[in-house]
Amino acid sequence: MLYYYYYYYYYYYYIYNFTIRYINNSLATCKNLFRWGSSQSLDCYFCVRPESLLHVVTGSQHYLKHFTWRHNSILNFIATSLQTAVDDRSSLYADVSGYSSPSIITGDTFHPNIYFLIHSKCLYILELTVGFE
Repeated sequence: MLYYYYYYYYYYYYIYNFTIRYINNSLATCKNLFRWGSSQSLDCYFCVRPESLLHVVTGSQHYLKHFTWRHNSILNFIATSLQTAVDDRSSLYADVSGYSSPSIITGDTFHPNIYFLIHSKCLYILELTVGFE
C-alpha cells in the first residue's frame, strides 16, 4: 500500500512541475537550450525549423504524428470498451479501423469520434480531445 501512495505522490509532483515549467516557458526546447548555452542550434531535430514550445505543441509534423497516434489509441480503447455494451438493438460508430464510420450518420467528414446509439432512442456523442502531455 505504501508503494501506491509513493507512486501517486511523485506522479502528481511531476505533473505540477511540468505545468509550472510549461506556463513559464522553461521546458528544455531547442530554443531554450540555445538561450541557456546548452545547444548549438535553435532548430528542431526533425523538421529543421526553429523549435519553440509552440512549435512542439502545434507546429511540427513529426510531433503531430505522435499526438494522432495517442489520440487514436485512446479512442480505440474507448470503442473496444463500449463494444461490450452493444447488443442487437444498439449500434456503435467509431472513427477508428474495425468500426463503422460516424460519417454514415452525418454524411460529412467532420464528425465526432464516437456515436453510440442505444435502442434507436438514445444517442451518445463523444468527441475525444487528448492533450499533448
